[in-house]
Amino acid sequence: MNSHLFESFSKMIDKLPAQGVISAAERECQLLENDLATNRPVPKQEAHSILSFCRFLSVAKSGLKVPRTILAPGHTAFYRKTLDRLIEAGELPESAEEQFDEVFTTPLLKSLADVY
Repeated sequence: MNSHLFESFSKMIDKLPAQGVISAAERECQLLENDLATNRPVPKQEAHSILSFCRFLSVAKSGLKVPRTILAPGHTAFYRKTLDRLIEAGELPESAEEQFDEVFTTPLLKSLADVY
């Protein structure tokens, strides 16, 4: 089992030009969904994280809503950096930033506040 799924994914995304990120994320989402459907061993939390972000990217252009999700803080930070890069390159509308906060940042901050 690959326990470094997120690390591999993030390195791949960082190396791509912004114009290739969304299509690469869509392909990664398909591969992960197939792995899960065929019961291949994948780290569930990392797969959930990547799938959540990839699904977010797929709908961000249209403005559709996705469920709020709590992810690891390091994952959320990477996804935010990637989102900013995509917005700057014109791959996503600026409204995607507010959507991202609603989906990922707000639930994370609430979960951290509940701990303290």
